[in-house]
Amino acid sequence: MGLINIYQKNGGRVANKKLDENLVAQNVKELIEKLGVSATAEISRQNRTFFIDIASNDSPVLIGKHGSNLESLQFVLAVRIKQQTAEEDFEIFLDIDGWRKLREEKLTKLATSIAQRVAESSKGEPIYNLKAYERRLIHTILADHPKVTTVSEGEGEGRYLIIKPK
Repeated sequence: MGLINIYQKNGGRVANKKLDENLVAQNVKELIEKLGVSATAEISRQNRTFFIDIASNDSPVLIGKHGSNLESLQFVLAVRIKQQTAEEDFEIFLDIDGWRKLREEKLTKLATSIAQRVAESSKGEPIYNLKAYERRLIHTILADHPKVTTVSEGEGEGRYLIIKPK
């Protein structure tokens, strides 16, 4: 049974459940059980954004190569909750054993290091193979930098970010 199939119990009907931490926790619990992994989850909320931190001995499987499984799990949870609540105006951020936070720290170091080189050399530098949220993060990190600016170029999978002098 595929991941998409595990959530088709209600035949695609909208249940109009209340969007809250309990509903998110229940969906996370069901997903973990269906995946057959041992894990614990902590859910917090800021306005309409739900943060889910999962701890598991099976984290390499849950995270996947370059976070691909993590992204897929986040997507499945968001779609399922949208089906249950008929709400669209919320976000789900899933992290597994701090992987996403560590990735953000690495990207911050990378961005500031490249920004320093660009400021010194006055030559722009591209960064390839970033996901959309990673490009947004770097744009945000360097938004107030006095000597460099950032721009994304390209389309689809070929989109990349350039750090260039102001």
